[in-house]
Amino acid sequence: MSIVTALRKEIDSILIQHPAFLLGLNTLERLANDRFGGLEPSMLSLVGPSRIGKTMILQALAEKHPARQQNHRWIRPVLFVSVTPGTAPKDLPLSVIRALGAPIPRERSRVGSLYYMMLEQLRLAQTSVILFDEASHLVDVGSKVPSRQASDWFKAVSDEARVSIVLSGVFRLKRLLDSNEQLRGRSRKAVELMPYRWSVKHELAAFAGCAQAFMAAFAKHGYPIASDMNTDALMRNLYAASAGNIGILAQFFRALAAEARAPGPLDRNALHHASASMILPADGLITPFTEEPPSTEYLLQLYAAELAVYGVSVPIDSPHAELAAHRNAVRSPEAA
Repeated sequence: MSIVTALRKEIDSILIQHPAFLLGLNTLERLANDRFGGLEPSMLSLVGPSRIGKTMILQALAEKHPARQQNHRWIRPVLFVSVTPGTAPKDLPLSVIRALGAPIPRERSRVGSLYYMMLEQLRLAQTSVILFDEASHLVDVGSKVPSRQASDWFKAVSDEARVSIVLSGVFRLKRLLDSNEQLRGRSRKAVELMPYRWSVKHELAAFAGCAQAFMAAFAKHGYPIASDMNTDALMRNLYAASAGNIGILAQFFRALAAEARAPGPLDRNALHHASASMILPADGLITPFTEEPPSTEYLLQLYAAELAVYGVSVPIDSPHAELAAHRNAVRSPEAA
């Protein structure tokens, strides 16, 4: 295996259990342990922007409670299910049946028949928790499953299969709860995974720690990141490339690994080429790794603009943010 290939494989495999990741995972773990302990089923939503790490948290929980064989039968205490775009009513039970590894009926079954087949398979697998990844596809424009129908379906599955349910997706997922007062009443407070804020000291420290972990992997393989930038300027540019989203930061370092050739220092030019190959946050509002590092004002504007893509307004909680809002027309919730 070449040095470059080894570097790229390591960067691809890095999973940093940073504070926001651990907070989400621990919250889901408590929900699972409550159900394992015999408490009533409940529901929880895990929401955040794309590439923030929601899927990785669900997968980490599922891996903590892997499937096992017992009396020639597979037991799946925690089940990971992907919800695909364009999901139709029949696809919901089918997706669960597939995730369980049960045979898919060849004949055209009615939705009701598939539903009861799913319940039986969940019983046989002794499933206690179902994790529905990308559930926000059910509230996409043109969804084949109306929000009220989808929320009723999740409520019925939780009641009849006696399972706790986690729904993961972008912020519009909240519309499912808003469409069903009974579902909302039994749901725990949503876990919101947000990018780290430049203006909050401990969040900036967490972001910098993640960046340093990736940089250490590069150095280990003979590709130290060395440029004319000091640490503050480097972190400002890395933040400009990611808007504080660790998933996007990981994407940047994967792009940088793809730029690597013969071992040796990676300079500003290599960093710039890596960022230029990405779809940058907020439609490239800031170009990273140019001559001057981005100011605090523009980093705060970038954060607000990236979240605005999802219809999320950022509360103004610092003088810098207030200045950015005034100069760049970033609107606070009160002004919206």
